[in-house]
Amino acid sequence: MTSSTKAPTLEEFRARAALTGLTLTEEDIGHLHKGYVGLLGLMERIPERWAWAAEPPQVFRADE
Repeated sequence: MTSSTKAPTLEEFRARAALTGLTLTEEDIGHLHKGYVGLLGLMERIPERWAWAAEPPQVFRADE
């Protein structure tokens, strides 16, 4: 995570999950927290400046 963004602790995540009104088990909350922290880690790896012009265009044809 960047210096301005830190992952919520499991306790913070549990408190936020309670506000959703969903009936989540402790196991559900643990899995969701792990996934959320993992997603934040992946997002950190995305470059801020991307050379979009260097990417080849994606062409999808119906006849293939």
